[in-house]
Amino acid sequence: MKKTMLIAAAALAALPALLAAQTSAKADANVRVRTDASASASRRDRDQGEARSDTRVSAESSAEVRLDASRRALSDGGRRDPSRAETAAGAKAMAAGAAESDLAVLAEHAPRGRSLTASANALARLGAESGDFHSSAAAIAARLEQNASDRAITRLAATGSVDAMLHGADANAAANVAGNSTAGLGGILRGGASVTGGLGARAGGIIP
Repeated sequence: MKKTMLIAAAALAALPALLAAQTSAKADANVRVRTDASASASRRDRDQGEARSDTRVSAESSAEVRLDASRRALSDGGRRDPSRAETAAGAKAMAAGAAESDLAVLAEHAPRGRSLTASANALARLGAESGDFHSSAAAIAARLEQNASDRAITRLAATGSVDAMLHGADANAAANVAGNSTAGLGGILRGGASVTGGLGARAGGIIP
């Protein structure tokens, strides 16, 4: 009996230490869990940050490439020293889907000294909405040859119709082509090919 009591007393004496050890172990486990979670979150944030950085660098690189291509295309079309605004508008059109040749067409047929910023912006919009940048460029070039105003070109591009760009009324264009009803579009579409199906053999000049 005495031995049993001694064992029980010893167990009771050791209980606080045992409870303290258990509490400490649980606390250590919680700390490890929080530490692991924090490390995981840090790695995730780092990976996401690197991904965003890579995306930003790639986007910046693509933008620079388009600016260079825009400047080259305008220069090839005869605009030897395109302005920053013209170059940026051309890059915007290329980002939307235009080719260098489309920008060159605008530069080739624009009146001397005429800014191409509005026309390049119109190409971006009309080409994207019509799905045909080649024909859109030819139609806008026809308007440039007729000396249509930037406002008119912008307004016609907003219709999303290449046919509207070719045939929509504009006071400046009407004044320039008055008395020359057989001239059509002034030779913008080569070989008599029709962009919209409505030009027939009256067209001749840009699109082979």
